[in-house]
Amino acid sequence: MSTFIAAMIATLITTGMTSAISHDLTLVGGSVVTVILTASMIGRRNVSVYPVFLFGAISMAVIAIVSSEARTSQYSSTIHVLSMYVALIGLAFSCPDLSKFCQHLMMGNNVLLTGWILYQGYDAEPLKAWQISSPTGAANIMPAEVNMTLPLILMRVHESTGQKKLAYLALIFLNCIAVFLVMSRNGIGTLLIILTMYIFYDHKRIAVFLSCGIISIGASSDSIIQTPWVHSILLKMRFVGYNATAPRSVIWRVAWDRIVEHPMLGVGPGGPKQALAVVDIYHAHNNFIQVALETGIPSALIFITMFLLLLSLPAKTILQSRERFLVTLPIVAYFSYSLTAMPLSFSGMTLLLAACVHEARLVIQRKSQQTVPQRISQQSLVGRRTMHAA
Repeated sequence: MSTFIAAMIATLITTGMTSAISHDLTLVGGSVVTVILTASMIGRRNVSVYPVFLFGAISMAVIAIVSSEARTSQYSSTIHVLSMYVALIGLAFSCPDLSKFCQHLMMGNNVLLTGWILYQGYDAEPLKAWQISSPTGAANIMPAEVNMTLPLILMRVHESTGQKKLAYLALIFLNCIAVFLVMSRNGIGTLLIILTMYIFYDHKRIAVFLSCGIISIGASSDSIIQTPWVHSILLKMRFVGYNATAPRSVIWRVAWDRIVEHPMLGVGPGGPKQALAVVDIYHAHNNFIQVALETGIPSALIFITMFLLLLSLPAKTILQSRERFLVTLPIVAYFSYSLTAMPLSFSGMTLLLAACVHEARLVIQRKSQQTVPQRISQQSLVGRRTMHAA
């Protein structure tokens, strides 16, 4: 019961609901929870440690402090950046004892955010962007977190039967509706990627057929867009007829110029707001560029190394089994969101990522342990047959 209550409190932080009380609590709370969980795992016999993530998070925090001193950054900005980097320490440990907490946290995020979006979407104009709000002020985070927790629901569908299975299928349907209601292009695209990877994992011919269909649609897109009702929908979704005041290509170009000027320590915590003032943006709309801009290229290289190690999980499991690959899809969802947004700035979202990675590692380890005895028994059987034949 205490695990469930703790997970629900953490859920309020990761979903950003605590911003209704204090936005600072949301920004720093995820880091605090991560540190508490990490401390609870120290000394346990069944804990697994991943040194690259441990030393990577500590190194990034140290660089942030040095950068803050060198650039005389504001105290509040330094605390925020430190909380961002310290939260990454949650990726450095895994322990079976925390599995229930992580699953409750993921499920809580999925249900709470889906319900929150559907509640607002009831009175919203259909297929119109930016009508659904988030307590954090960043609505795009909500579909991103729903996408990150969707693989858990898909796993529950496989593990359940009867009415329970139907309930999880209904939840998946509601997840899809919620993501589309927010009208986040990144969220919708990531949702389609996850569902495609899941549904057609063992059906390569269907995957090829769908790919050809997507290519055909792309080739005739000019004609399709001219259709009145299609054009109206795309206009509401901001796929057409929208001129951004600062396109991401421009933001990244300006950010890169500032990175070149301050390659080692960046512009300092809180510095991107001033560095990008020329385009009226306060962050770089990309996780990796933001880290390089704020605390320097060395810090960004550490972060990129950590994330490449995370991406190696889906890269390895895609050739193994659907179950193993499925649990790594939250990493793909987070990475997709990272390319056009700044989820690292919310330590709660890093906490959710750590929970998803934690469960992925445990499932992969459990499946690997089940495979070894099977191989041994098969080898023993082959050996006995060989002796009988001789």
